[in-house]
Amino acid sequence: MTTIGVAEYRKIRRHVMNLILRSGGVSVQIPTIQELSEKFGVSRTTVSKALKELTAEGHIIGKRGIGSFTNPAKPSPITIGKKIPIIGVMVGDGRAVHLDQYIGSALGELLKQLVFLPAVVHLVAVWTSDLKEAVKEILDEQLDALVCCGFNPFIEEVRKTGLPTVSSLYVERKLPGSVFFDYEDWGYRCGKQLLKENRKNIVFLHDTEEWNVSFPGIRKAFAEAGVPLNENFFLKNYRTSLNELANIIRYGIQVDAVCDTLLVNNEVVDLLMKLNPELVKTCAIIHNADSMPQNAGFHEICYKPPFEKLAAETADLVKRQLNKDESGMEIRKIFVPLLIR
Repeated sequence: MTTIGVAEYRKIRRHVMNLILRSGGVSVQIPTIQELSEKFGVSRTTVSKALKELTAEGHIIGKRGIGSFTNPAKPSPITIGKKIPIIGVMVGDGRAVHLDQYIGSALGELLKQLVFLPAVVHLVAVWTSDLKEAVKEILDEQLDALVCCGFNPFIEEVRKTGLPTVSSLYVERKLPGSVFFDYEDWGYRCGKQLLKENRKNIVFLHDTEEWNVSFPGIRKAFAEAGVPLNENFFLKNYRTSLNELANIIRYGIQVDAVCDTLLVNNEVVDLLMKLNPELVKTCAIIHNADSMPQNAGFHEICYKPPFEKLAAETADLVKRQLNKDESGMEIRKIFVPLLIR
């Protein structure tokens, strides 16, 4: 089966499983093969295969001359009893395959908070980068609300449809109905700490969105103190930044601290120790507290993202939208503070 065929087949299966979930444990009629074929723009063969598999699994039953229906004899715990909302969760643009430590931690806490609203969590995937088609695919999931974990290019268009939508974690655009870590404030306090320690030669790795969100705060602290930062130390290409850092060290330029917001596997520490082990006495590392299990004795200025707090605020915002709480919902943006260590 081709990749496109697999995607089409999954769309049909997910759509019918959503109908079953919303049936509340009673028998409701499934759209015909022709209707599903036209709705999703797929072949009748693809629809037929999906329905045959669902029939074989006992989820739907066919009635000759009438059509196919959900099978009330095969309920699940979430299709009986009190009806609870279905909340879609999209990671990034809905096409992510792998999760790193940061996104994985955020998603894990978010899922825990949402299911205990209570709600049914529905993982949403899209199969296209086309804006119009992606929004259609999201709406076809028949959700009560949508949570986007990380950057999602479709979120503003989805909101225009009226579907309650909350953005969690992504910090660059700070859209209404968003929950995010306050990296700029943390950067400001980090800058104050660097100045207190008389660290003025700072190398900033990965000066690109969204990894540089703490940098404006650091810049602000140094500007207020009248201390210039070396603009050549803001390394913009994350692919070459380690090599650039190595060259700075080899040229004998003093480095008081390295601000690393992306690498999570001791790359910076390993590089510094390899080039000059004496740097452990003079150079600080600025980073996420979860990203350096073996720091080799370097002085650290770090933060530990409170993912549980972020998830709780996100779930509360979803709940308010579902309950149509209008208390500033359209302009509400929630900043979750980061503690400096």
